[in-house]
Amino acid sequence: MHAVLHGITRDQFMARHRADHLNVAYVPDAETAGKALRANAALFAELGLEVHLCGEVQL
Repeated sequence: MHAVLHGITRDQFMARHRADHLNVAYVPDAETAGKALRANAALFAELGLEVHLCGEVQL
C-alpha cells in the first residue's frame, strides 16, 4: 500500500501507531477521504476504542 501522510513523518506515525493493522478507505478525492476519516473515527470511538488522528487533519 502507498499512503500520503500530510504533516507527519513515517517515523512519527510508527511511534504512535501501536496496532498490527490499519484501516484503509479507498476514495477518489481529498473531500471524500475526510468524510471517510470522520465516519471511521466516530465508529471506533462509539465502540469504545481510543482514536488518535495524526498529521494535518481538518474535521
